[in-house]
Amino acid sequence: MAGGPHWREQPAGGDTVTAAQQRSEAFWERIEAQLAETDPDIAIDRDAFYSQPEWDVFQMRYTSAGGHRLFAWLSVPHGDGPFPALIRMPDYASVHDIIYTPLRHQAVVMNATHRGQRNSDEQVRASYPGLLTDGIESSDTYTLFGAYADALRAMDVLTMQSVATVGTVALMGAGLGASLALAAAARRPHISAVAADTPLALGHPTALEPGLGYPLGELADYLRMYPETRDAVEERLSVVNPLNTASGVRCPVLMSAGRFDRSVCPLDFAEELAGALTECDFRVYDGAAEGGGHLHGQVRGAWLAARLGLEIS
Repeated sequence: MAGGPHWREQPAGGDTVTAAQQRSEAFWERIEAQLAETDPDIAIDRDAFYSQPEWDVFQMRYTSAGGHRLFAWLSVPHGDGPFPALIRMPDYASVHDIIYTPLRHQAVVMNATHRGQRNSDEQVRASYPGLLTDGIESSDTYTLFGAYADALRAMDVLTMQSVATVGTVALMGAGLGASLALAAAARRPHISAVAADTPLALGHPTALEPGLGYPLGELADYLRMYPETRDAVEERLSVVNPLNTASGVRCPVLMSAGRFDRSVCPLDFAEELAGALTECDFRVYDGAAEGGGHLHGQVRGAWLAARLGLEIS
């Protein structure tokens, strides 16, 4: 049940750059450099089984940083375009199917994956649970850092593909996908809107608190086994703290949180993040990690349609 909408519109933070923000910027610059030297090598094949009279569905494959070959579903309405586009960033899950949305009749819809997920696991196959701690001993081996590069690569290849002309682009995601969407929007200023459901608190000190449920609970389990690594882990993960890049998100954001969430997006973190975003329509619901569930899904659909200039029939 919804706890009512919370509207916050604030200017971005001041000009002071913290050490954490400097580390975060260096992290993103390395990712951008790796992507720049990697040929995306896009391959697109129409999927006759999933295509419909109103739209075509394509299987999309491309290469991200480190040579990881990734998979995405791409849905394209019939017509000449240009079409508005919606990218769903991948959540913490092994498999991502074709996203359902009534906007598919009018918009290009891309359902991206990141390295380790099924169909994107030639080099590394992620475990669930386990993704949040796989290779965490070093920044060079931490699998999940690659997912942030993969989020940027998904946005870039959408504009490079040849089967549809794309206009306005919006992002959406839940959990990890919400954090990826916010980070990507901070790096790609052409994004027009972000719908971020219960962003994963990875990188924020809240994520290392004891007693959290999974997936964040993976981190506490790791630190219980290796308590001497706590300071190193906290500093290592801080480069993806959503607060470090929040001021770079210049587009409107719709964000949801569950009042009793203790596994993905604890409310204290969600409130802090909403306050750091330049323009955030923040909705708190009387639930947990589902962040409003079906009820918020209706709100999100209408909100995205309005920002993409579409009508839901």
